[in-house]
Amino acid sequence: MLKYNLLFLSLLSSLSASLFAAQQDPLLERCQSLTSLKFDDAKVVKTEYITDQFIPPTELADTLRGAKSNVIANLPQICRVQLTIEPKNNIEVWLPMAWNHRLQAIGGGGFAGFIPFDKLAVAARDGYVAVTTDTGHAGSLMAGNFVLKDAQLQAELITDFAYRSVHEMTVKAKQVIEAFYGQGPSYSYWNGCSTGGRQGLMEAQRFPNDYDGLYIVAPAIQWDKFVPSELWPQVVMLEELGQPIDPVKLTKVREAIIDLVDEQDGIKDGLVNDPSAVVINDAFLQQIGLNDAEIIALRKIWQGPTNQTGQSLWFGLETTAPLDALAGKDPFLIAVDYLKYWIKQDTNFDWKTLGYEGFENYFNESVEVFRPIMGTDNADLSQFKKSGGKMIIWHGWDDRLIAPKGTIHYYNHIVKLMGDQRNTDEFVRLYMAPGVDHCNGGSGADTINGFETLVNWVEKHQAPTTLIAQKIEKDQVVLQRPICQYPQQTVYKGDGDTNVPTNFECK
Repeated sequence: MLKYNLLFLSLLSSLSASLFAAQQDPLLERCQSLTSLKFDDAKVVKTEYITDQFIPPTELADTLRGAKSNVIANLPQICRVQLTIEPKNNIEVWLPMAWNHRLQAIGGGGFAGFIPFDKLAVAARDGYVAVTTDTGHAGSLMAGNFVLKDAQLQAELITDFAYRSVHEMTVKAKQVIEAFYGQGPSYSYWNGCSTGGRQGLMEAQRFPNDYDGLYIVAPAIQWDKFVPSELWPQVVMLEELGQPIDPVKLTKVREAIIDLVDEQDGIKDGLVNDPSAVVINDAFLQQIGLNDAEIIALRKIWQGPTNQTGQSLWFGLETTAPLDALAGKDPFLIAVDYLKYWIKQDTNFDWKTLGYEGFENYFNESVEVFRPIMGTDNADLSQFKKSGGKMIIWHGWDDRLIAPKGTIHYYNHIVKLMGDQRNTDEFVRLYMAPGVDHCNGGSGADTINGFETLVNWVEKHQAPTTLIAQKIEKDQVVLQRPICQYPQQTVYKGDGDTNVPTNFECK
């Protein structure tokens, strides 16, 4: 009996200690109170007090891409708020106790459908209120089947994915911040790559007052054009060769091209400053081992999709970019799902039946149906500029998924609509990163101080000139370069350490 009495007393003591802690911890009390927040079209599903580590829900654990463990550790004190906005947009708002009075929204990737908890953690550790959304559906970044039900496109889900979920997330997040801290954010920032970049640009185009600063990387804009274009290499190889080009040959070609033009910028470093200026003749490709039919196919892939009369429909990847994702053994899954579910509304449709004529029809239908809602190509950002917003865009030249020329094309339209470069420079700047793949990776310096530069531009009115890019391996900086604002290029002065930014100039 004494044993059980002692156990009861121990449990009672622990419970009393927990209750006392709750009474003493204002963050916990305030966090719990958020469950009573009222919205017209949303509700708080759950709040959670995080003090050190967080384990994402099991079904979402695979979103921690590249993480060694599903546990996110070394977190500050955070109030985690799960919010659902009608019809079924899931929102995460992470509110740190040590708040820097800023909001940072995190963009998604691919078809979204998941919560990037690892990125929320990075922002919260830096003192930001971090917020993100699954855009109204649960799924993987490669799965586009969410838009189709009973052979019918789900317009509401498409609208949520296109823009509504992000805007509603932004509005509701600011209301949560106001309720929790007693004041709204002093500054609001967007941070996104790929689909996240498209989401941010859509905010500037449709809701220019939502954010003070937008950090846009390799944006999936002109969705209606570039997603169909991701299937073009497979159509070309099937039509011209009946099968994919040997991936070993493609790798050999890419390496040979980089080696051929590497030193044109004055440095032997495996990087090409401007791949768009590279010219490769057939004799060179023959020496590497390509036959005539393979050369024809490869040139069509580099050129990008064309119609039946040879007119360009969209851009291709650069000659220095890896082709394994789009011209590998199998087609890119996002492109296949987009064709099957979004365009054909047929789960059994086989892309191999397209041919050149079918591809042209597919491309044109995509533009006609989805450009108005998904194109994200409105270059009139005058209202965003009028609101005082600032934007930094950068894109890796060696992007294997989204043609960098598409981003340059959009930026040039902004310049044209704004009247000149000077007016554009007041609020938007573009940077092209040599050797950098999609969002990151590649042989180039892919850790870039663009977000911090954006914050200084917004808050301290320090307009950016160059960005500083680093390549970090095993916690060591192995490469460091400045990146000049487009259309300028980073040029080595010819003397001094090539890892010292001051030994370069913009021309």
